[in-house]
Amino acid sequence: MKCVLPLLMLALAGCERRVAEREPAALPAEGPVNPRPGVTTYRCVDGQVIVAGYPDPSTAVVTYKDHAYTLTKEVSASGARYTGYGLQWWVKGAAATISALKPDESIASDPGLACSAETGGPRSHGAARPSTAVKS
Repeated sequence: MKCVLPLLMLALAGCERRVAEREPAALPAEGPVNPRPGVTTYRCVDGQVIVAGYPDPSTAVVTYKDHAYTLTKEVSASGARYTGYGLQWWVKGAAATISALKPDESIASDPGLACSAETGGPRSHGAARPSTAVKS
C-alpha cells in the first residue's frame, strides 16, 4: 500500500504538466477581432436600418428589428438569397429586400421591405460596387 501512494502522486504530477503544455497561446492584445467583417448597412424605404454581415460565403447575419438572425444562402436566379427563422434576405447589387416566409414557402411571396446599401461603407456578398463602365 505504501508503494501505491508515491506512484499515484507521480502519475498526477505528470498529468498536471501535460495539461499545462496544452494551454493555448495568448491572443494578441491589439487589432480588430475580425479585420474583414464584410458588414453592410442598409437603409430601408420605411426608415429602418438593417445591418448585414457575411462571415463566410454561405451565411448572412442580418440584424433586423434589434435582433440578429443567422441566415443560410439559398439558390437564386440572381443576387444572393438567404433564409432562416421565417425570413428571406435577398441582395442584388446595392439593393436588398427582407421578406417574411410563410410556413410552406421556399421563396417568399411577400414583396417585403426594400432597402439600399448606404454609400461610403464596406460592401460584400451581393452589395456590389456601382459600375464604373463609361457609357458612350
